[in-house]
Amino acid sequence: MMSLTLRLTLLFSLVSVCILAGLGFLIQRSVEQHFAAEDFAEIDDKLDQVISMLEQTPDPINSGDLALMLSEIVLSHSYLVMNIESSTGKMLFESAPLSLPPAHEQQLQPGKRHRSEWSQEGTGYRGITLLHQLNHDTESAVVIRGGIETTRHTLFMQTFVAQLMTFMLLATLLSTLFGWLAVRKGLAPLRVIKARAQSVTAKRLDQRLPIESVPAEIAELGGELNLMLDRLEESFSRLIHFSSDIAHELRTPLSNLMTQTQVSLSQARSCEEYSDILASNLEEFERLSRMISDMLFLAKADNGLQLPSTDKVDMAQEVNKLCDFYEALAEDRQVKLKRQGLGWVHGDRLMIERALGNLISNAVRHTPPGGAIRIEIETHPPYCKVMVCNPGSPISDQDMRYIFDRFYRCDPSRLHGSNEGTGLGLPITRAIARAHGGDVSVTSTIKETCFMLLLPLEYETGSIQKATAHS
Repeated sequence: MMSLTLRLTLLFSLVSVCILAGLGFLIQRSVEQHFAAEDFAEIDDKLDQVISMLEQTPDPINSGDLALMLSEIVLSHSYLVMNIESSTGKMLFESAPLSLPPAHEQQLQPGKRHRSEWSQEGTGYRGITLLHQLNHDTESAVVIRGGIETTRHTLFMQTFVAQLMTFMLLATLLSTLFGWLAVRKGLAPLRVIKARAQSVTAKRLDQRLPIESVPAEIAELGGELNLMLDRLEESFSRLIHFSSDIAHELRTPLSNLMTQTQVSLSQARSCEEYSDILASNLEEFERLSRMISDMLFLAKADNGLQLPSTDKVDMAQEVNKLCDFYEALAEDRQVKLKRQGLGWVHGDRLMIERALGNLISNAVRHTPPGGAIRIEIETHPPYCKVMVCNPGSPISDQDMRYIFDRFYRCDPSRLHGSNEGTGLGLPITRAIARAHGGDVSVTSTIKETCFMLLLPLEYETGSIQKATAHS
């Protein structure tokens, strides 16, 4: 494909050729018109002299001295040709024959000067024909024909046009050269950006394009490319951390399985002991299965999570159902569950149940004994807000920034192999909320930590799209 430099240079050359051609044509026409005006003005002047002489001559048609006086007028101009003919056809004076078209003679009107240009025996002429009525003899008239050869003008124009074409050719070549230099100079920032972009690799995503010393049009493009590099660097960084987290999270259960299996094979054991070991291994397998399932769910969320179904969901009913499910765990930890409020949303029931379950499970794990978890449902069009609040240690500002990142946990249990959670519950909750057109947020104080889940309200004739549009 043709380069941008060559395209702009050719376009600049084409524009220059058009301008020079138009200017050359205008100059040529102006010079030709100037010569024509001078020639006709010269002939008019000679005709005025001839008319004055005819009026001063008593009998111009029969005068013998008229031809001599007219010869002096004509001979004063080397390129002038003239003849005078009476209305009866008598030639009064003729310096050279003039072959005008017959139709031209038929259009003659007394006192009106007819201008014309013609060629005679290869010689070009400009001339004026005049039918003049003699004042002292109203019945007599003469036809005066005057012409000037245009050979000298033709030769001059040929030389002038040749020089003009040479100048235009040189001007076009120079404009093309200067245009190419200007384009290269103008596109120099793009070459700098290209060189910097070539240095960007997966290991050097910190490189940015220079936009401080480039034109505004290119600076805007460079700024957008830098933003793209920022997003790529962030994505690569998240991918690296995600891969590291996956390796870390999978290493613990796999290490447990390998250790237990090696210990069980080190000596003979009873059926009961083998059964206990297999049960322990099954717990680790279940944890691995949940982790893999959660990671697959988040991978789908990254590529645009699609809702399997959309129904009218009674949030109070779902909260009551989940509270009943976690009632035994809450009693075991000496925690109470309190719920209040009503609300209906439009979405997938199972996914909403999973998001609420993650928040309630997280609250139960972090509530100290004797505490109470407060679950409130409120309606704030166009959203239904579900708040899950629990007392306990507040979340630090540092942890608040990463709490919805994958595998991130606020407490140090991650480093000690705790089996409670994998750090994927909150990211899954956020993915589900955003898939429904809502979101999830958290606030934490010394008194309590509250997670707020926003989901689009259910309208009688509405949908998720309608709820999202109002936001």
